[in-house]
Amino acid sequence: MKKNICVLGNSHVGALKRAWDLMPEWHQEYNLVFFTARSNGLGGLILIDNKLVPKTDRLKRTITYTSGGKSEVDIVEYDLFLIYGLQMEVFFVEPGKFFSSAVIKQTVLDSVKGTTSWKIMEMIRSVTNKKIYVGHNPLPIQKKGDDRSYPPESYLSGIKLMNDEVYDKCNAELIAQPADTIVNGCFTERELSKGSKRLPVGDAMDEEAHPDHDIRHMNEEFGKKWLSCFLSRD
Repeated sequence: MKKNICVLGNSHVGALKRAWDLMPEWHQEYNLVFFTARSNGLGGLILIDNKLVPKTDRLKRTITYTSGGKSEVDIVEYDLFLIYGLQMEVFFVEPGKFFSSAVIKQTVLDSVKGTTSWKIMEMIRSVTNKKIYVGHNPLPIQKKGDDRSYPPESYLSGIKLMNDEVYDKCNAELIAQPADTIVNGCFTERELSKGSKRLPVGDAMDEEAHPDHDIRHMNEEFGKKWLSCFLSRD
């Protein structure tokens, strides 16, 4: 029997959706349903009778389009959940720097609990204890002149810290971006952004190329790498 996976997110999900459409072999084992909206549109979801329901007609039209016909998220229909993007940024822990545990914990909580990602996770968790996975916004592409570099453990330690302090307590898990997509410990490989397109939501901007100066949106090759790692966890 196929595993039903509910994917909720913003424009960053576009890379994952395109990858999914290009990989029919994944469809034999999994059924991914995408409830997505550009920007912070999913902030307009509210919980009613075990369902995430859009507050506006515009959001209703959007998720009906991206999900292939579903106008609300019936939480009990899914085996697990992936919440991707939606203001979630990663936390870096620099080796050798000392902070009190209280300061670290508060910083992590502050970085997580004001996001739409967290809001949606809380609503899902109030209905079911099924596993929730969280994906942060992709690491940006390196700008010219930005010579920052972090050891790999800074990123991975940040992921671990966020899981230890926040997500483990909720039967949820923040997932690291695949290692082979990361350069200098804090950026995404430039080739994985080339040709990225806007998330299709059923309007005139569907599939428009992102502008050349965009450093945050990724292409389907990135999506393939990310989804492949995600599905291999199952």
